[in-house]
Amino acid sequence: MSVPADTTSPSPALDVFPSASIAPVSPYIFSGFLEHLGRCIYGGILPATRTTFPHTPRVPCPDAQFTETPRELLTPEGFRVDVLEVLRDELRVPLVRWPGGNYVSSYNWKDGVGPKEARKRRPELAWGGEESNVFGTDEFIAWCRVAKIEPYIVFNMGTGTLEDALHWIEYCNGTGDTYYANLRRQNTGRDEPHNVKYWALGNEVWGEWQVGQQTASAYATKARQWAHAIRLVDPSVVLVGCGETGVDHWDGVVLDELVDKVELHSIHLYTGFGPRDRSQVDKEYGRGVYGPDAAEYSIEVCKGLINKARFARNVSKPIKIAFDEYGVWDETVGTPQNGLEQFYNFADALAMASWLNVFIRQADVVDIACIAQSVNVISPLITSPTGLFRQTIYWPLYLFSRYMRDGIAVRVALESPTFAGETLPQWIASVKGRPKDLDASAVLHVDPGTSARSLRVAVVNRSEHASYEVPIRIAFERVGVQVEVHELWHQDVHARNGWGKEDEVSVKTRTERWNGRWTFREHSFTLLVLELPQ
Repeated sequence: MSVPADTTSPSPALDVFPSASIAPVSPYIFSGFLEHLGRCIYGGILPATRTTFPHTPRVPCPDAQFTETPRELLTPEGFRVDVLEVLRDELRVPLVRWPGGNYVSSYNWKDGVGPKEARKRRPELAWGGEESNVFGTDEFIAWCRVAKIEPYIVFNMGTGTLEDALHWIEYCNGTGDTYYANLRRQNTGRDEPHNVKYWALGNEVWGEWQVGQQTASAYATKARQWAHAIRLVDPSVVLVGCGETGVDHWDGVVLDELVDKVELHSIHLYTGFGPRDRSQVDKEYGRGVYGPDAAEYSIEVCKGLINKARFARNVSKPIKIAFDEYGVWDETVGTPQNGLEQFYNFADALAMASWLNVFIRQADVVDIACIAQSVNVISPLITSPTGLFRQTIYWPLYLFSRYMRDGIAVRVALESPTFAGETLPQWIASVKGRPKDLDASAVLHVDPGTSARSLRVAVVNRSEHASYEVPIRIAFERVGVQVEVHELWHQDVHARNGWGKEDEVSVKTRTERWNGRWTFREHSFTLLVLELPQ
């Protein structure tokens, strides 16, 4: 059963204001995340080997029979070529967060450096099973170099100590004649430091599932001390404080204490949770597709908490948000038992497009966003030992990364019918207001070589059954006679890509004459590129 739109809402219309800039779009909102979970590292970044596969007692993929990846499908460093090429060349991922995630809260970085045959195999406390430590700091940095990706490392603030953290900074960034800087030289055979700029002060320390959970005040006191000491080793690092969802008591307490010690505040949120029982299946579409409205509210509230804390401590520097875990995740489908391998449908792709619209509209405060995760684990990519396929959620990421990253986010005003059904979280309608069927963002792009200007407008029609003809008014600008159209649509909102049907859901691109209006099909994502004549 579907829920109709609110027919009392005004007729749809979209106004775009190219001269009303929000902020340049940070390329880091297209970042990724790797965690030692399921087949993310072993089978995703590295090929699975008899040492690492399976690295938990659970079944990590539908085919549990071990198969080696042929050498010709690997880089000289031993990384999977296909995954590298998609992340580096297609999605152009600029930054990746590692090693967790929940995993980091009992991770000892010293177990993952030095000769592989001497590395300690450990119980893995976050997700269960064992960790081989075949992939550690030096392997992560080597992979980042090949992938042309900025590394972002999370400190262990669960079982880890401040001394461990200082040694890790020294190992990665030290240039002097010190023990851990020399140990890095010995292990890598290179004098060049790893130059890790971004470091997070723990992961989800507020969560009861964490090893080393703390109260907000206890964490804030500890993190302030850590930040002070870390900058004595390397004053150039960028530190990210551990927030919750942006709207919680934790966020306010931590920001009040840390706002003068960090550059970014981390928040996490997932949307798209499915029904807990099959009697609720008729509500699944609306719960998933409209959920990203909660992320926008989280950002807006968090921005207020940041500015409140800045005012109290007289902090002049801007503090940005690192939304360094987000995504579409149905916990009843992607579970620890299957390594969080979720096979996404077309409705999930619409939710992902709405997530990315949120980040564009909030470009003035969101500096980093890391999709969780980059491969195999609730991911746009699924691999086999010899290949991969792109999930439905890959396509919004691809289009936004290609067309919306190099420009200035500009303001839009949107009239749209609203959704009258149940959302998840349920408070969206009561606190933020009923979500609109149409969801939009826009970016003004100026070609650095020719100064040619274009306007990129991303529109998600989240209505399951209604199409909308929408006047699109571009304020104070003439528009070219043609429009480049990139459309993601499938007649079945449950359609999936998979082995043997890798292109069941994919983008269709065409050029049409522009007449100032566009019909957005039911349950569709459309990206329009409009030339703005000089």
